[in-house]
Amino acid sequence: MRRQLPYTWGLTVLLLTAFLVAGCNFGSPPPATLQVQFPTLAASAPGTRLPTASLPAGAGSSRPIDPGIRDILDSVQSDRLMVAVGTLVDMQTRHVLSKTTTTIGGIDGARDWLLAQFNAIRAENPDRPISIWTQPVPLTWNGVSVTPYNVVTVFQGTDVGAGVLVLGAHYDSISTDYYNGQAYAPGANDNASGVAALLEIARILAPLSHRATILFVAFAAEETGRQGSLAFVKNYLQAQSKPVDVRGMINLDIIGSEVGHNGEVDHRTIRLFSADPNDSPSRQLARQLALIISTYLDDADPVVQSAEERVGRWGDHQSFSAAGYPSVRVIEGLEDQTRQHTPRDTLDNVQPAYLMRTTRAALAAITILADGPAAPADLSLRMPLTNSQAETLRWTPCPGAVRYLVTLRQTSSLYYDQVFTVAASPAPELTWGGLTQYATVAVAAVDAAGRMGPLTPEMPLSALRRD
Repeated sequence: MRRQLPYTWGLTVLLLTAFLVAGCNFGSPPPATLQVQFPTLAASAPGTRLPTASLPAGAGSSRPIDPGIRDILDSVQSDRLMVAVGTLVDMQTRHVLSKTTTTIGGIDGARDWLLAQFNAIRAENPDRPISIWTQPVPLTWNGVSVTPYNVVTVFQGTDVGAGVLVLGAHYDSISTDYYNGQAYAPGANDNASGVAALLEIARILAPLSHRATILFVAFAAEETGRQGSLAFVKNYLQAQSKPVDVRGMINLDIIGSEVGHNGEVDHRTIRLFSADPNDSPSRQLARQLALIISTYLDDADPVVQSAEERVGRWGDHQSFSAAGYPSVRVIEGLEDQTRQHTPRDTLDNVQPAYLMRTTRAALAAITILADGPAAPADLSLRMPLTNSQAETLRWTPCPGAVRYLVTLRQTSSLYYDQVFTVAASPAPELTWGGLTQYATVAVAAVDAAGRMGPLTPEMPLSALRRD
C-alpha cells in the first residue's frame, strides 16, 4: 500500500536486516557479513587559519566577494529542485535493467525526461551556444546485455584557454536486490538529489556567458560499477585527437539530506572527497571548492576529507581522478545509509532547505571556476636583499585583475592556512617575512567586480626561491 503525498513515491517501509549492504554502489554481491558503516566527522572539522601577528605590508584579510555571484545563488529555487526529485522518484526505478521490464518510467524514461529538460533549457536560450547529445554505455549485468545512455549538455565557453569543467551526477538507481530491474528503487537522495541540482544549475547558468566550457553530464550505470563515467572518460575525453583540457570535475552524489541514521541533524556540513595525496590535483580542487563555498555561503561548512571516498564506496569522480583529471565528490555531511538502495529512499528523505544549500555551494564553485579571471603565471620568490628576512613573492600580471588572492598552506594541512589579498599595482607581489612558515602557495586574480578566478596549481615555496 502506498502513502499519498504531493508526489507518489513510496511503498511500505522495508524491514532492514542486521546485515544491510553498506556500499552506495556495488558491482558484485557483497559479503553476507558486511555491516552498515556510518560516516563520522570526528577528524574532519572545517579548517582554521594559523594566527598571524600582523598582515604583510599592503595585504588585506577580507576575501573578495562579487555581488553578482550572490545574485546568481539567489536564483536557486527549492520548488524546482523538489519537483525534479519527485519526478524521478515517481519513475519507480531507474535500474539499468528496468528498460526490459514493464515498470513505469525506468532508465529509459529517466533518460528521455532528462533530454526533455535540457532541450527546454536550450529552447529558452536560443542565442546561447548549447549542444546536447547522448552517449551509449553498453554493459552486461546479471547476464543481460543493455545499453543505457549518458546525457550530456555542453555550454561552449568563450575563451579557448580557459579549459573545460565537468559537473556530473548519476541518474540510475538500484535496490538491495541489485540484479532485479523490477524492484522498487526510488533513489530520491541517491541520486535524484544530485540530478535535480545539476538541472537547476544548468537552468541558472544557461543565459550567461562563460569563459570556460561547462559539460553537464547525467551519468548512467553508476550503481553497477560506474560504467557510465568510465565510458565518458575513455570513449569521449580520452578518445579525442586533441586532449580535452579538463580543469576540474565536480560530482554531485547524495546531497539532499541533513539527517543521519539515528535522527541526528547537521544543517551545515558539506563533505568534499578527493584523491590522495594531499597535494594531488584533486585535493587542490577540493581546497578551492572549500574556499569558494565558505566565501559565498554563510550557512554552510565545507569539510575537506582526507580520502577519495568513504570506506567501501565509490563514485563517478573516481573515474576522472584515475585518468588524471582533478575531481571532487560533493556529498552531505550525514548519511542515513539504512535508506540507501531501499524503498525508503523516498521524497521525505530529502530536505528542501539543505538541497538548496548544497546546490548553491556547487553553483558558486562552478561559476567562480568557469567565469573568474584567468590565474596568474610565472610565480617566483626572491630572497631579501637586506637583513629583513622578508621574501618577495611575484607573478605575471593578469589582464583585468585589480587584486590578487594569495593562499598559503603547510604540508599536512587540508585547508589553506592563510588567505591574503594584495593590490595589483604598483606590482603584483607579496613581501612578507612569514612566507618561510609555509610549504606551498597558490594565487588567483580578482577582477573589478570582486570576482576571484581559479587558483594556480599549488607551488612549493622551496622550488620558487631564487637568489
